[in-house]
Amino acid sequence: MSKKLLSFLGICLSITLSLFVFSMIYENTLPKIVEEINNSAIGAILTAIVTVFLLQGQTAQEEQRDKSLKVFEKKQEVYHEFLDKLKEIVQDGKITISRMENGNDGTDELKDLLFQLSYIQMHSNDENTKAIFESVTNLIRKMNHFTVRLKTAHGDRNELIARFYADFSEELFAIVAILKSDLYSTDSKAISKELVQSLLHQCDLYVEGQKLDKYQMQTMFWHELQKRLREKLPEMAIEQQDFTNDVREYYARTRNRHRYFGIQFPIYHTQQGEQVDFKVEIENDLCIGFKRNPNAAYPSENKLVAISQAQYFQGANQHWFGWKNPSRYRLNFWNLNDTAELSGDFVHFNHPQSMQQMVDEMADEIASAVQLFVQQAKEQSL
Repeated sequence: MSKKLLSFLGICLSITLSLFVFSMIYENTLPKIVEEINNSAIGAILTAIVTVFLLQGQTAQEEQRDKSLKVFEKKQEVYHEFLDKLKEIVQDGKITISRMENGNDGTDELKDLLFQLSYIQMHSNDENTKAIFESVTNLIRKMNHFTVRLKTAHGDRNELIARFYADFSEELFAIVAILKSDLYSTDSKAISKELVQSLLHQCDLYVEGQKLDKYQMQTMFWHELQKRLREKLPEMAIEQQDFTNDVREYYARTRNRHRYFGIQFPIYHTQQGEQVDFKVEIENDLCIGFKRNPNAAYPSENKLVAISQAQYFQGANQHWFGWKNPSRYRLNFWNLNDTAELSGDFVHFNHPQSMQQMVDEMADEIASAVQLFVQQAKEQSL
């Protein structure tokens, strides 16, 4: 329509210009009123032509804007569907690949994922597509690695889980940052891995663990407590030991059962050469205290017992300057029945993070007692 109008206006303009030129060459040949009408027509025709061109430009801009809006809306739809599909695929912790048995394709999550990436390629540039593909690959690789590690992990299950979620979020937020930058033309930065780790730590999130038997629970407890004490008392010579065999013998059906084992380390030597150890020991349940050598003489015995009792450690005898049960938690490992529901403080073993928190509080109590004992012994010049 606009082309036909422009053609018509062009013809009219040619006619009016011709009349204008004719009147200029042959003065007073045309009536005055015809010249005025013709001059007015020239202005009107030029205005009309300019208006048509402006309308054409405006229409083109509107068409381009409508096209850009439709492309933007489609990209939004594709990117959101991609994230939803990615969530669905990784939800079970594995990527399912169909073997096409009996001609039935079945569920093939890898194929679905490849199609989703192809939609990304259709709507984004090569650089973004490559970056997203690499992040998706890293995400799947970390997920597969985590699945394998989780099956063989013991005491470090909670640490492994927290690290996986931090790694997982690092790749996920990198993908979101790329999609956001492409959609809104902004410099979007991914949420940092360190921020996610801080979130997991500060929120004290509990991750449901697998059901453990009494062997696994006690072995995990000793190894975790040993680890915490070595961290909190680095100046003490706490030897690394494996409690697996001790726990196995503890529950073995023998006439004289295995007990009185645990974690023992020296904490102080008096000026007279007397050695004081600290020990976490198990009979039925746990006890902690300041240990003595029953075959050694202790000239400073009264003072050492007094320092122990000042911290509410009681029961001084040939084996102890003072002992007690942990202040907050009671863990009777001998009477623990691994076929029943966990009760009392053993419920903490249902959640790796809760168990680690319990052990950490025990280690804090022990570290505080050891440090206070050493401080008071030095103050009394023992």
